[in-house]
Amino acid sequence: MIRKTTCFITAALLILVLTACGRTVEERTDEAMQAARDAFEMNRKQPTESIDKVEFYKPVGWKADMMKEDRTFLISKRSQTYTAHYDPNAKQDSHAYYELLMADTSKEFIQKQTFSDAGVFGFAAISAHGDSSVEVVTGTGPVQVTAIVPKEDLVAAIARMMEIARSVQIAS
Repeated sequence: MIRKTTCFITAALLILVLTACGRTVEERTDEAMQAARDAFEMNRKQPTESIDKVEFYKPVGWKADMMKEDRTFLISKRSQTYTAHYDPNAKQDSHAYYELLMADTSKEFIQKQTFSDAGVFGFAAISAHGDSSVEVVTGTGPVQVTAIVPKEDLVAAIARMMEIARSVQIAS
């Protein structure tokens, strides 16, 4: 009797674990879009790094490098890199980066969403990139943050990327 109960409990736990790990991309993207929206609306991250008149939030343990000629900065940790492009002339309500992204016909978006809060425009988009990763793009007005992330890191990555995008302050 104990052996049957143990087998049943083990089988039930195995099914639960496999079900949780086997979430579809669509389920992950729904959760990721909610995380992006939350990060956009909370707008709680203050700049912690300043490079060449650009201030932004740099997550703890991450490294930042500026590429002045391209109006780009890179934020990286181990093998993960986020690329942030900025336009010092764009306003907070600018749709330019979003419109450029939508005009790119080579991308097949799994999901995309726009946000607006107190005159600030924001967006998040997820497109397929191989079997185990996705391309994530987040942005607000004058900033766009892009990365290729493993599917299992999608929710945390998109929230972090939106926090970075939302925190950028460009001195004139």
